Amino acid sequence: ECPSSSGKPNHADILLVNLQYVSEVEIINDRTETPPPLASLNVSKLANKARTEKEEKMSQAYAISAGVSLEGQQLFQTIHKTIKDCKWQEKNIVVMEEVVIAPPYQVENCKGKEGSALSHVRKIV
Repeated sequence: ECPSSSGKPNHADILLVNLQYVSEVEIINDRTETPPPLASLNVSKLANKARTEKEEKMSQAYAISAGVSLEGQQLFQTIHKTIKDCKWQEKNIVVMEEVVIAPPYQVENCKGKEGSALSHVRKIV
């Protein structure tokens, strides 16, 4: 059990270890008392978080394999922090199905229907 990364006093971070990758276990301190019962986990919330993290990592892997520049990858991550509806279309970044940002990922490379979405994305770029 680790202190909560969110800073909430009644929460704790839980670390999961894939035992397939563990080659050796060393017992440092053998306990005799019974541990307290584990807190209930919201399995669906954990599954959603795992799915979201996997999608984000797959998106990053796609960008690298497609040969997207480091600037393009950083811009995608910056946009994705505030606008989740953001995806790759070959080397182009598509935001909210309305705005397309083509390489070299500058303000003048933002294309889409004039409006609040385009102006907001241009501000981020």
